[in-house]
Amino acid sequence: MATDRERGRVRLIVNADDLGSSAAVNRGVERACREGIVTSASLMAGGPAFDDALAGLDDLAELGVGVHLTLAGGLAVLDAGGAPTLAGPGRALPKDAAAFARAFYSGKISLADVRAELRAQIARVSAAGIRITHLDGHQHLHNLPGVAAVVIGLAREFGVRAVRLSRCRLWPPGRRWLGRQLALCLFAEAFGVRARRAGLRMPDGLEGQEWAGALTVERLLAIVARLEPGTRELVCHPAAREPSGHADADGYGRAGELRALTAPAVRAALQERGVRLINYAAL
Repeated sequence: MATDRERGRVRLIVNADDLGSSAAVNRGVERACREGIVTSASLMAGGPAFDDALAGLDDLAELGVGVHLTLAGGLAVLDAGGAPTLAGPGRALPKDAAAFARAFYSGKISLADVRAELRAQIARVSAAGIRITHLDGHQHLHNLPGVAAVVIGLAREFGVRAVRLSRCRLWPPGRRWLGRQLALCLFAEAFGVRARRAGLRMPDGLEGQEWAGALTVERLLAIVARLEPGTRELVCHPAAREPSGHADADGYGRAGELRALTAPAVRAALQERGVRLINYAAL
């Protein structure tokens, strides 16, 4: 069967991460779907606004919903009794990807607890009646060796057909980040090979990672202009928050991203290029 690249087709999944993390993020994702170009979202099962997110999905039948597997920078579904080496007081997970990686590879976090927590996250979303279109990892932790095998196994266990391929272009924010970028690229390639062998589907790669939390109309237009035949995913982080222009605690300008994702100029550029917007269910 000919691929999209071979046919010369350009398809784009526009995925909003962090659904369920707050009411403001939920409202932003809903609006970016109704009024903008967002076609897909990744739901955090342990997010404080998980139930609020579910209520908002009732009127978004066209939105594909995946699970934003979270091992750092958020809350666990299991408490410390269910995943004692991973979940801390109040179900708190390690503060970021680097903290998780240090603890995991030093043996302080067990693979069994990682598997139990991720299984609980997928099960919670499935039990809510969501048809899970894909799995991806908060802060791309699904690519880490060890974690990757767990994610692939759980995708097959729950009948999830698609996963995110975090293959992205390098960006130049400074030498401090170069090592992390190179590691992500290497881990993503290895994850993609393993996931493909397991029969999972994925886009050809990821767009927008270099502007995570800082997408503007101009940057989106540049991304649209460089899209090549094939299927790509554009990752975004919209939220409805006032006063607009203020960054969230994570440093992301989520309200600015919402404005860019709903800009008529961006939709017009996609139409002019003949880009077909899809979600993971179309893979």
